[in-house]
Amino acid sequence: MLDLAVQKIRTPLLFLIMFLSLLLCHVISPPMVIAEGPPSAFSRDYARSLVLDARQVLTAPVRWGEAEWVDFSLAVAGIGAVMLVDKPVYEEVQRNRTASVDDMAKVVESFGSYPSFGIMGVFYAAGSLFENDRARRVAMDAFASSLVGAGVITTTMKVIVGRRRPGETGEAYHFRPFGGDHSFPSGHTTQAFSLASVIAEYYDERWVDLTSYGIATLVGLARVEQGAHFPSDVLAGAIIGTLVGKSIVRYHQGSRTRVTIVPAAGDQTLGVWLKAEF
Repeated sequence: MLDLAVQKIRTPLLFLIMFLSLLLCHVISPPMVIAEGPPSAFSRDYARSLVLDARQVLTAPVRWGEAEWVDFSLAVAGIGAVMLVDKPVYEEVQRNRTASVDDMAKVVESFGSYPSFGIMGVFYAAGSLFENDRARRVAMDAFASSLVGAGVITTTMKVIVGRRRPGETGEAYHFRPFGGDHSFPSGHTTQAFSLASVIAEYYDERWVDLTSYGIATLVGLARVEQGAHFPSDVLAGAIIGTLVGKSIVRYHQGSRTRVTIVPAAGDQTLGVWLKAEF
């Protein structure tokens, strides 16, 4: 009966999120820009772009300056600080589980898995249907971010760190590198924040940021509530997903030339300005 109730909640909620994604693509129009559109998601150019994205992100540390290394150190320190309270926080969450919260957590955590690719598909389909290059770029950059962040970085760290999941042990610091345990970092959270950060980078509206990051945060909290991760696993996944998503979008935006059409009118003249952004 519980599984049936969860399924009844999950299906309409998934359709609602995808419908809102479609609405977002259509209602929030990009500026009028003359620029080379993104390649097809099924082209060789996009496959080549995925390889370049992975190389750009994975080799980024060799190009970091002092500021980037300071940020990295602060992120590591933050994860370490949260790790010190992993067990009491996790146990407190487990003591306060209820049937209704548990049902909702099962629905929410799914957005860090396959439904996130459905949302990407909605953005791409809407972008193609409405000739909205920005929506198509959201889908393609989000897929690249997911591939690099969740598929490469987080998966590799899981194997190397070998942290046991909280539901499998009462010990918060059970680490066995290459031992087959995969708790740290949280893959669902990485995936959710990869998508959220890309959407937030492309749309300046405040409510878009709050919605995107809000859902991603709920995914991380749901993974703790479901006994799949400690809080520090979730924080690490959120940092990885956000940094990779932002890096890929900014890398692509820095490599594009945008020519914006700006109307211009004088006393006896009428025309346009062409504003180029490199």
